[in-house]
Order: sequence, then C-alpha cells, then structure tokens
Amino acid sequence: MPRDIVVVTSRPPDATALVQAGLAVDPGLGVRAVEAGAYVQLVAGDGSAVVSFGHPSRVESADEIARLAPGAAERLGTPVFWTEAWAPWGARGDAGVAVALGLAASLDGVCIVEDAS
Repeated sequence: MPRDIVVVTSRPPDATALVQAGLAVDPGLGVRAVEAGAYVQLVAGDGSAVVSFGHPSRVESADEIARLAPGAAERLGTPVFWTEAWAPWGARGDAGVAVALGLAASLDGVCIVEDAS
C-alpha cells in the first residue's frame, strides 16, 4: 500500500505549482497524467512514480476541515482545496513526500502525511 498524503490549501494547486515543487526536490522528475487525466504523477527517470496527485476538491465546511485536518481550518480559513496524494514507501516515496510538503509550503498550505496505518 502507498503512503497516504493530503495537501490542504486555500487555492487549488495547478500544474505549474506541481512541476515547480517536483523540480525543487529533483530536477530530473517528469510529469505524466494517468487514468485519462484523473491523476497526475511525478516520475523518476526510469518512469517509476514518486508521487501521484488527485484533483483538488473544494471543501467549504470549517467543521469538516477541522474533523479531517485539525488546525487547517484555523490556519487557512474556508473554503479550502483538499488534494489527496500517494507516495510509495522507501527512498522514492521519500522524494514524493518532499514534493507534497514543498507544494503545500509554496501555497501556504498544510501537508498531512500518514506514516502508518
């Protein structure tokens, strides 16, 4: 199972923000769309995914944000954009987590990484 990641931001991450976050971690990362564009992956030179991002969802309920991501509603206000991501375990996944953390930081957001379940 991959490592679950959630990026919560006050504006939706776009392709430029994803690419910039990836390049900041590893200039050799590439980008590809999968499942007819349902997901965007940042990939290593060998084509292996380091992180996959779903499309952001707009969440308007502060109570829902507080329940799912304590602290995010107070920090960001509402509405927010909730973007789910997945990274493999190990070194490749560590790079993916770094991309998600960088994406959240670039958008003044919050990144929640599930380390075990």
